[in-house]
Amino acid sequence: MLKTRLLVIASALLLGACSQHVVLRVDFPEPIVSQLAQPVIVYIAPELRRYVHRYEPEQGTDWTIVFGDSQEKLFRSVFNGMFEQVELVFDAEAIPEDATVFTPVMRDFQFSTPGMSKTDYYEVWVKYSLRLSRGSGKPLLDWPFTAYGREEDGGGRSAAGAMREASRRAMRDAAAAIVLNFLRQPAAKKYFAETTTADSGRNSP
Repeated sequence: MLKTRLLVIASALLLGACSQHVVLRVDFPEPIVSQLAQPVIVYIAPELRRYVHRYEPEQGTDWTIVFGDSQEKLFRSVFNGMFEQVELVFDAEAIPEDATVFTPVMRDFQFSTPGMSKTDYYEVWVKYSLRLSRGSGKPLLDWPFTAYGREEDGGGRSAAGAMREASRRAMRDAAAAIVLNFLRQPAAKKYFAETTTADSGRNSP
């Protein structure tokens, strides 16, 4: 009987060791850049707020990576730094037809562990696209970009902790990509030049 109980306990421990659960709890500092006065809406779709990545190989470790509210925090921080007036919206029906709207979309999430890559790093790649539109209309720009983060194995950090840190760094890389590159896209540059000029004209005495 004792032997059977020990086998059951050992099996449970083995199964636990073959599964990793990561919950991202991340805060992002607002970027310090010149802000545009144009009011904007950032639409956070339900699938972005609820994104969970599951990796279940036939052999090896299962991974579950839960993004939670980290996506919302990321884009709130980014756009609060870039624009003077920002409103986050979670219901597409609540978007005014004449609003300037950003819609971030998470296209793909991939990761690698030291065991997979035979390196000393946990690595994360996140593929996003960022849409710019007027109201709920057709996007004026759908800009794809990929963010990357990595964390070295060891240092007393658990596998889940290392994956969490690599994911955090990838999301900070995403923030930097948006701040540095989005408004340089010709369609975005043209749109904000035109809307800023139009708003200035309406506000002139």
